[in-house]
Amino acid sequence: MNANQKGGVGKTTNTTMEAIILAHVFNKKVLLIDEDMQGNETSFMSKTYDVIEFPMSLMKAIEEGDLTKAIVNLDENIDIIPGSYDMRKMVNFLIGKFKTEEAQTFYLSSLIDKIRDDYDFIFIDVPPSTDLKVDNAVVAADYLVVVQETQQFALEGSNTFISTYLNTLVDDFGSRFKTEIIGILPVLLQKKRKLHEKILETTKEKFGKENIFGTTINNHARLELYGKFGVQFEDHWDRTMFALYTDIVQEMLERMQLIENGSDLDNYQYKPIFYNPKIGKVTALGKEIVVNGSINRS
Repeated sequence: MNANQKGGVGKTTNTTMEAIILAHVFNKKVLLIDEDMQGNETSFMSKTYDVIEFPMSLMKAIEEGDLTKAIVNLDENIDIIPGSYDMRKMVNFLIGKFKTEEAQTFYLSSLIDKIRDDYDFIFIDVPPSTDLKVDNAVVAADYLVVVQETQQFALEGSNTFISTYLNTLVDDFGSRFKTEIIGILPVLLQKKRKLHEKILETTKEKFGKENIFGTTINNHARLELYGKFGVQFEDHWDRTMFALYTDIVQEMLERMQLIENGSDLDNYQYKPIFYNPKIGKVTALGKEIVVNGSINRS
């Protein structure tokens, strides 16, 4: 799960690309759950896979207590549970259905538990807030990636999210809250290189350099096009994006493996192998990436 209290930092784009890379490059079975009432993730995937019909929304499935009814297959290795505007009802639904805060908070997790073994990875795309709806997604996740724009207020936001919001969940639910942060993923939205580097260094000092992803997402125009027309794999620029996100996914997998092995991240540092950020080019290994399945090429 990609998390941040602020909108517009690329959480949905990152979630989409990570899921697509896992499904089409790493050959993993992936489910996307769109918890945002704006349905941006659903729209993204609809354009990418030319799927226009979604018989049941996530909210309706939550009300019926069965997520399987809302699952829509997009391609051989990737499914989605679509979001829609009716997600606005979720908080009131939970408060009305359950008496205790714990039951309200862990309901989505209990529904996901029924299908966890059907997938290698389940992503939950969430709105930029910290309400009961997002609480449900956070406690259901095994791992979080904190997405941070390289600006001062964003650094402060990451600190608040980690030290205040997540710690509140720990205080409220103790050992039942098991979600792990695997790292902070820097996002550069504006081409202010000196400021970006300064904030990135401050972030490393604040959280420890081992907790910062080795790959930074730059403000690539191709990512904006994906949001408008869906993800494609046609030309040099697409290969660049796939190489960039293959590095991110590779690092995610390595970080998760270290945590699952009981190791710490103290000496961990990932060096991109598919995309060279210093020169902005795909490496020889990146050029060998094979994208399986169908990605919209229209």
